[in-house]
Amino acid sequence: MTSQELWRAALHDFNNLLAGLQGVLDLSDPRMPLDARNRMRLGASIEDGKTLITMARALALGRLPDPGMAPWDEWKAGLQARLDPMAELFRCPIHLADEGLDQGPSWPTPLWQDWVATFTRQVLPWSVPGPLRLMAKVEPDAWILIWESDAPMPLALSPEPPADTPKNLSTLWLRAMGERLGISVHEVPGGLMARMKRPDAS
Repeated sequence: MTSQELWRAALHDFNNLLAGLQGVLDLSDPRMPLDARNRMRLGASIEDGKTLITMARALALGRLPDPGMAPWDEWKAGLQARLDPMAELFRCPIHLADEGLDQGPSWPTPLWQDWVATFTRQVLPWSVPGPLRLMAKVEPDAWILIWESDAPMPLALSPEPPADTPKNLSTLWLRAMGERLGISVHEVPGGLMARMKRPDAS
């Protein structure tokens, strides 16, 4: 990723963000308060803007949150809090399931949660009206999430993306953080799978 690619992606995404905000205003009666649907869309756009700023700061300055670990139930609740607003925005339920992880090992926070939520946003438009099901499991060498969806692999995350692949902050961030965290993405029967290597794996 070059600085020029980062600038172009940032300009592209913030232009789309402003267009989204304008869309909320255009669909609203200026004489009346925002209805619940448009208030939700406005709030989602503002949160998207905050997320884009965080991504740009991470990519440009290397500023990342302190890493930690959390038991599965806590990790799951943190991820669900990230997924619920996008599920409401796209009107597509997102169900997070697991293979008996209550007594399993802790999961990394918060970047792994952020990565999973950002990747889900890439997959979600292909999953409407849903529901989109995410399956979590742990193997001796990896933490694993599987998106049970017909969504294709995002071109920007393929091992060798074409030179003309559109770039935005989300895909640049996903790729950069994936390399940093040791995340690999694979197409599997019935969906897409992300594996994050466990550091204690032999």
